[in-house]
Amino acid sequence: MIEFFVMAFFAASQSGRPARDGDSQAISSAEVKHPIDIKSEQLQIQEKKRIAIWSGHVKAKRDTTDLTCDRLIAHYTKDQEVTRIECIGNVEVWDGNKWARGERADFDNRTGILEVTGSPEAKEGNNHVRGTKVIFYKEKDTIHVENATTIFDNPPKEPPPPKNATKNDSKKKAKPSK
Repeated sequence: MIEFFVMAFFAASQSGRPARDGDSQAISSAEVKHPIDIKSEQLQIQEKKRIAIWSGHVKAKRDTTDLTCDRLIAHYTKDQEVTRIECIGNVEVWDGNKWARGERADFDNRTGILEVTGSPEAKEGNNHVRGTKVIFYKEKDTIHVENATTIFDNPPKEPPPPKNATKNDSKKKAKPSK
């Protein structure tokens, strides 16, 4: 399995040659705002397009967010900063008690906004929602779902009493008629 720490990976020179003595090509962790650890079976780098493509059981981690998918495409700037990640096929994302699944995800590494599409669904605690698009706003700690359908996994054990009923009314049992 190929494993790269994106911060270290993108510290390499653009020409693919190792840095010469005196050249400062390394990026310190203080310079990279949101480093991403990516593992996969294969990696392809397309320097002219400024993309790196990981495929085969891809696992990525950014801060507290874990992501798995079949294929991941990282877009980066000329300064080697990962700006955007595309995840394709069997996408699953976890962050604390939040979870999402779909066929595709687009993640903006600068803003922390993740959009999941392709029959997406999301959970937060016991709340389970499906829609056409699930958007996680990491910095705001919110989830937005377009065309949402909510699924109640844990219905209440007892139905609520009627509006006009008192506590004593709900405890009274009807006497059998003779």
